[in-house]
Amino acid sequence: MPMRKVSRVHQEFINIIHTAAEILAVKDIEFDIGYGYDDIDYFCGGIRKVKVKGMKYGGKIKMCLIVKWHPNPVDRKCFREYYRREYIFHTIIVPELLNIQNNLKIEGLKMKFPNVVLASIDHDKETIVMQGIEGLQFLDRFQKMDFEHASLVARNLAKLHALSFVLKLQHQDKFDEIKKLCENDVLYSDIENVSTTLVCYFNTSVDVVSDPIAKNKLKEFEPNVLSVLNKCTAPDKNYSTICHSDCWTNNVLFKYQGTKPVDAVLIDYQLARYASPVTDLSYFLYMSTDHEFLVKHYDSILNIYYGTLSAVLRCCNLNVEDVYPRYIFQEHLVEYSVFGLIEALISMKIITAVAEEAAEMTDMKYHFSEGLCEYVSHNQSIYVERVNGVVNDFFERGYSLDNILDK
Repeated sequence: MPMRKVSRVHQEFINIIHTAAEILAVKDIEFDIGYGYDDIDYFCGGIRKVKVKGMKYGGKIKMCLIVKWHPNPVDRKCFREYYRREYIFHTIIVPELLNIQNNLKIEGLKMKFPNVVLASIDHDKETIVMQGIEGLQFLDRFQKMDFEHASLVARNLAKLHALSFVLKLQHQDKFDEIKKLCENDVLYSDIENVSTTLVCYFNTSVDVVSDPIAKNKLKEFEPNVLSVLNKCTAPDKNYSTICHSDCWTNNVLFKYQGTKPVDAVLIDYQLARYASPVTDLSYFLYMSTDHEFLVKHYDSILNIYYGTLSAVLRCCNLNVEDVYPRYIFQEHLVEYSVFGLIEALISMKIITAVAEEAAEMTDMKYHFSEGLCEYVSHNQSIYVERVNGVVNDFFERGYSLDNILDK
C-alpha cells in the first residue's frame, strides 16, 4: 500500500510535528504528511510518515519522521496500553540496554534501536515519534523470507534477549523495576477481557487444515487457546527475557549491500513483554516463513540464535550454559512453540491478504467483529498453504499443544 498524502490535518498532529522538530533543533519547517510507509502496506492504522524540510544550525536539512498517533478517541482507547508499553520500552528499557552495549568490544554483537524523538503517554495524547532510518527498507511480506534475512532477525532477537539476561544478572535492581512494568502482558494477561473472536479466527484456520489427525487435535485443543496464550506470555520462573513480542516481516527493516541483506533493525515494540525467549522465535518463524523454509533452515536458525546469544553473554563475562542452558532452550521449544502456532493461526488470514483486505480485516479484529471469520480473501490459496505449513511443522517436531498448562 503506497503512502497516501493527507489532505486535512488535525491541529494536534501539527503540534506534534512542531514539537518533534523543536527537540531536533530544526526551525522554519515545512512538511508533507502521508499515511503509512512508502514501501510497506502497514495496515494497522495510526501511522503517518512526515517529510520535513527546515533549517538546523544555519544549514538546510531534510528528514523523515514516523509518527504513531490516533486522532479517533475510540482508537486511542483501544491502543492506549500499546502506546504505554512502547513508551516504557524506548524511554526506560532501551537506555539500560545501550549502557550494557557500550561495553561490548565487538561491533557485530551490538543491536540497533529506532531513534525515538518524542514519546508521550499523557491521557488522550498518546504519541510515539521516530526518525526515519536512511538506507534501510522492508522486505515485502509476499516475498519469501530466505535464510539470509531470517538469520539477521534471529541474531537480533538473540542480542535483545542476551542484553536482557545481562541486565537481569548484573543490574538486578534496575531490572526488577523494568520487570514489574512488563510482566503483565498487554494482550493476554487478563483472559477475561480477551475477545473470544480470536478463537473464531483460530477455528477458521483450523478448518482449512488438511491433515485429519492434526485437525482433530487442534479442534480438541480449541477450549484451551486463551488459557495457553495467557500462560505462554506470563514470565517463566527462571528463564524469561524482555521480548519484542511482535517480530515478523512487517516489523523489521533491512540494510542491503547490493541485493544482499547485511543488517536488520527491529521496530514496533508496542507489545514488549517479559516471557520465554522462545515466544519471540516461534512467533517470528511461524508468522514469517513457509513450510519449505522451516524444513530446510529451522535448525540452522536456532543454532544461529543460540550462538549469538552465547557470544553476547560471553562478552559480558557470562556463560550461556549457566544463563540459558541448551537443554532448557530445547524444553522451551517443546513447551512454548505453541504460542507461535496459535498466533499464526489467528493472524494468517490477515497477513496473507492483499493490503486493502488486510486493513479491513485488521479493523474487524481490533473492533471485535466476527466478520473476519467468514471473510474470503483473494489470496485464499496462499492462506491455506501457509496454515498447513506451520501446522505440519509444529506436529512433525513433536511440540506440545498444552504442556505449558502444567507449569
